[in-house]
Amino acid sequence: MKTTSKNYPTTKQVKIFTALILTGILSVGNDLAFIKNASAAPRNILPDTANEILEITNKNNGLPLPVARAVLRDVSRTQGVLPSKLKIVAYNQQTWRDGCLGLPKPDEFCTQALVPGWRVIVSNGSQNWIYHTNSNGRSLRLANSATPVNNPSKKLPTSVKNAVLAAASQLTGLPTSGVRIVNFKQITTDGCLGLPRPGEACIQIAQQAWEVNVQAGKQRLVYRANRDGSQVRLNQTASKSILPKSIADAILADAEEELGLPASRLRIVGVERREWPDRCLGISEPLILCAPSVVFGWRVTVSDGQQRLVYRVGEPDTIKLDKQASKITVNNSLKPLPIPTSNLPPLLDSSVVFRQISSGGFAGRTYETVLLADGLLMRTRIGDANDSERSVHHVSLQKLRQFQQLLAAKGAKEFQNLSYPAPSGAVDYISYTLTSSNGTVQYNDISQNRLPQNLQVVVAAWNQLLREAQE
Repeated sequence: MKTTSKNYPTTKQVKIFTALILTGILSVGNDLAFIKNASAAPRNILPDTANEILEITNKNNGLPLPVARAVLRDVSRTQGVLPSKLKIVAYNQQTWRDGCLGLPKPDEFCTQALVPGWRVIVSNGSQNWIYHTNSNGRSLRLANSATPVNNPSKKLPTSVKNAVLAAASQLTGLPTSGVRIVNFKQITTDGCLGLPRPGEACIQIAQQAWEVNVQAGKQRLVYRANRDGSQVRLNQTASKSILPKSIADAILADAEEELGLPASRLRIVGVERREWPDRCLGISEPLILCAPSVVFGWRVTVSDGQQRLVYRVGEPDTIKLDKQASKITVNNSLKPLPIPTSNLPPLLDSSVVFRQISSGGFAGRTYETVLLADGLLMRTRIGDANDSERSVHHVSLQKLRQFQQLLAAKGAKEFQNLSYPAPSGAVDYISYTLTSSNGTVQYNDISQNRLPQNLQVVVAAWNQLLREAQE
């Protein structure tokens, strides 16, 4: 009895303790079940793809979940595809060269900064969508509208791929690493790939070929190649823009001079393929007759973020600034200074229509060019004792009258004994002193593009007259 009585409390305590443990386990189990059920409940509109995204993000250097969700949502919203039908099939980290993620829109100015991010390909099994994003998916852009998923049995042959990339690289001046194929398809065409050259006889037999779309910087190029890539031709009509690098560099150099800004602050923000109605590219000039003829070329827009310059380009290398289409918000005109009376050149003789005195430059020589009323155009070097550099040309009376009319219409208020000085610290520039019956004006080759509009017209017409007389 004593023994039994002594152990009873202990046995009872063990039973109570065991019951408490079992209760706790059941409670924890219920809590775990509740947590599991709660986490299994969908929290976004992409329930069928969430598990797949999570599996991707668990890998090393995996695609961040916010980026994956942002891309999938955008495809679903813009393309009308159910989220359950979408799948991220490929992705890789990229560093984009600007705030537009390498995909600027027409006339858009992009922040010049390196942007780390991702290139993501989404598919619904029949089409692919390629996205550029920043590192967190808050900024994203669609690189293509929709690319057909290629049949594995119809992959682009390596020989064709290499031939197309080499052609695009040669055309644009970019390395092959800066050129990428965005999509391709098989086509049926003739022996000239449907792109015959002038006078070329094409074999009229249906042949299998490839049409390949290439992204080269801001240019979208369309090529056609035969089955093995031994023949590659550019489809100029289908290509968005094929602006040669030499033309782009020349345009930026002119814009730099036009706006007085360094080239580092300027960007080509738009390139459009155009057909111009004449050799003047649709922009008439004084004393120039424009022959009607279709000229293929481009419309190129340059911007510094505030101002916009629009250029017309005609193949192969004609460039003209379209001032009416341009938008210059900053007043770049120079403020003229009166020329002291003691520095004014002599008045014109009655037989002289116009005179130019140029001096300075690297050689430091001074030349005088005079246009006489009978059309003679004479150029001499001042200080040349032997008169060895004298040149005489003749301007037709028609051209002479046209220049006199232009001078009367545009120059009457400009030739008022004024000087447009060079910027402080400028060296090796050429100064020009122009004199008409109304007075004198001075300017230099650095500030020529910042002269008043009417004066620029007169200077352009005079220079054109000099060039034509020497031809």
